[in-house]
Amino acid sequence: MRTLLFIVGGFFVYFLLLLTTNRADQSAVARISLIFIVGWFVVAVGNMIYGVTQAGYGVAEELPIALLIFVPPAIPAGVLWWRNRRE
Repeated sequence: MRTLLFIVGGFFVYFLLLLTTNRADQSAVARISLIFIVGWFVVAVGNMIYGVTQAGYGVAEELPIALLIFVPPAIPAGVLWWRNRRE
């Protein structure tokens, strides 16, 4: 359940960032998408570190969960970054 909350939270945060961005400015959308991807990676790794150090799980157990938390919200952000980046 916690993993699902992280995934939904990631989509929600990205949606809020897009709402506050001027979507007519392609470079702004690309920039905010890239910032979200980096920030969301830090959140996923932080959750993994917490699972290993505080919850007692091993890295091999936490790594797939970290990927599961990171990848779904990062995919639409990556697609929008790719479409709106400057050539």
